Amino acid sequence: MGRILSRSQIKMKKGFLDISFSWIFALIIGATILFAAIYFVTQFSEVKNSQTSAESGTTFFNLLLPLETGIESGKSVRIKFPVKTRLNHICETSGTFGREGLSIQEFIKNKWTENGINIYSEDKYVFYPKLIEGKEFFSFSKSFEFPFKIANLVYLTDAEKIYCFSGTPNEVKEELENFNNPNFKFENCQSPDAVNVCFSSGDNCNIEVKMNAKEIVKEGKIVYFEGNSLMYAAIFSDEIIYECELQRLMKRGVQLTDLYKEKSLRLYNLGCQSDMTLEFSGLQNQFLNLEDSENLYYLRNSIEEISLMNRYSGCPLW
Repeated sequence: MGRILSRSQIKMKKGFLDISFSWIFALIIGATILFAAIYFVTQFSEVKNSQTSAESGTTFFNLLLPLETGIESGKSVRIKFPVKTRLNHICETSGTFGREGLSIQEFIKNKWTENGINIYSEDKYVFYPKLIEGKEFFSFSKSFEFPFKIANLVYLTDAEKIYCFSGTPNEVKEELENFNNPNFKFENCQSPDAVNVCFSSGDNCNIEVKMNAKEIVKEGKIVYFEGNSLMYAAIFSDEIIYECELQRLMKRGVQLTDLYKEKSLRLYNLGCQSDMTLEFSGLQNQFLNLEDSENLYYLRNSIEEISLMNRYSGCPLW
């Protein structure tokens, strides 16, 4: 026969079960609260990181404003972040002007934060690689005229990276020196980690600039330029960013050409010998059809012709 439990034994077992279920219930509730707390902190941290990234991105673009407006053209501006920062460069060509963008990551607690919110602008043309990181950067600008002014181009470099220029033409050397970037060195650089920019044949060249051919060889890729503004753009960015930003500049050129075409016609109707509507239409088509930097060569004659016509017209348009 089975053993019959006494009343006291039944009571003790019931109490034991009550305590066990109470503890299990408490553990479940506690684990749920703990999980919710961890999830909330994680989500809050991600939101905070995104907010910080967006604020940093907006601040970065604002710091470039004097360079774009020409107030500090030809001068170097120092940009410093509170922690080591990674700038992820975004360039898009869709739309009327395309757009420039970036997202920011910060190196916190020995690891990079997730990509932050993308910040965009349609009127900025900043040349630096697709990814650049550091705590401090130097930025400087130069006007891009083709043949009229299209935009101020802004260049960005890591403050810890030395650029050693060799065989540099005097005109280019003087201009680079005027940027007041302490990391630009000329001839016989001793830094082993320097980026060697060679304007003449030499050994150990990271970047080769061929002035006569108007081409730059970098990381095994060739891009083409016209004028010093685009030459610097190709030196301080990479092929993907350079070609994308060039497309955006051509889009801006298309819109500006419309304005100059209208201005030319109005001045002609007022008696000025400055009707260049036909030449502007041709230039506009060339801007529209430029596929990559290699096609810049075909614009050279049109640019020179329109520049001369404007210079010697009775009413210059720019």
